[in-house]
Amino acid sequence: MKVLWYLAVPIILVSAYCVVMWWRNRKPTSLESGVDSFRREMQALSPQVVRKERRQAAPPGASPAPPGQPSRRR
Repeated sequence: MKVLWYLAVPIILVSAYCVVMWWRNRKPTSLESGVDSFRREMQALSPQVVRKERRQAAPPGASPAPPGQPSRRR
């Protein structure tokens, strides 16, 4: 009889874990969750609005600034 407990206890623990994971990860079935899911899909499919940053124009006659300064080695 003691040997059966070595089999029954892990089976019960694994079964309980499976039920908890199933309950936690199940898909919602309410009407509101369906609408939210549809809205998320439409946002994912819509083109992204790219914001263009305006660069400040340099005054006439000024030389363009260098992109970066070289590092100094000693």
